[in-house]
Amino acid sequence: TAEDNGKMPDKNVADAVERVPGVTISSQSGGSGGFDENDRVSMRGTNPSLTQTLVNGHSIASGDWFVLDQVGLVGRSVSFSLLPSELVGQVVVRKSATADLTEGGVAGAVDILTRRPLQFSKPVTLEAFAGGVYADLPDKTDGQFNALGNWKNDAGTMGVLVQAFWEKRSLRRDGQEILGYAQISPTSALATARPDLANVSYPTLIGSSLFEQERERRGGLIDVQLRPSADFEVDFTAFRSHMEATNYNRNWMFWGSRVIGTDNRVPTAYTVRNGTLVAA
Repeated sequence: TAEDNGKMPDKNVADAVERVPGVTISSQSGGSGGFDENDRVSMRGTNPSLTQTLVNGHSIASGDWFVLDQVGLVGRSVSFSLLPSELVGQVVVRKSATADLTEGGVAGAVDILTRRPLQFSKPVTLEAFAGGVYADLPDKTDGQFNALGNWKNDAGTMGVLVQAFWEKRSLRRDGQEILGYAQISPTSALATARPDLANVSYPTLIGSSLFEQERERRGGLIDVQLRPSADFEVDFTAFRSHMEATNYNRNWMFWGSRVIGTDNRVPTAYTVRNGTLVAA
């Protein structure tokens, strides 16, 4: 519930449901490297694309900033980085499909129920939050803001809720990418010239990467709730969330499978440790 979320520093809905047994989360996916906010939700160790995500019972889909996340195994999953925790009135996690649910959740469903105007105890409620986050690698401080206003009449038969959020994040990752190893063939020209390199493992492709990204998430929620009697209720909801993620990636790469494997270039100096070529 919203009260549970408030006890922990949850940035989005994925952070909130992480504490439910049988639910696992991941930061982005293996394609982009996995970093920053928790982004994907899985049921009992299955792929995130098998989890159905709902907002107030309606199925949703989302785009991704990383091209390889737009196809393949995670192509049908939802990015929870678009769903800030401030929206949550309650999250219902169902670990198996039932007949009353929208189809599509093979492993289960996560239904995000937003806050309702008539759930508030006072006729007028105003809430606001302003904060900032400092990221040490990009050496930047970015602002974060969300606000909520709610009104309901004294009879409790009509209410209006308006909510808005805005958040900016600056990210940077300095990494080394190792994309496989192979062994130098004993019959190769390289092993003939340097017999001590026979059967030595070498990196087929390695890279020194520098990744920078700026994210800006903004959106809001409008809810009009009418309950003229205990037996009749109408609710109108509009929700929008938009994230821009501008990124710049540089990678200095060494194509070992070509230089050492195909071309058999003979190094003038090299270092072998534990049967692996570590420098040349």
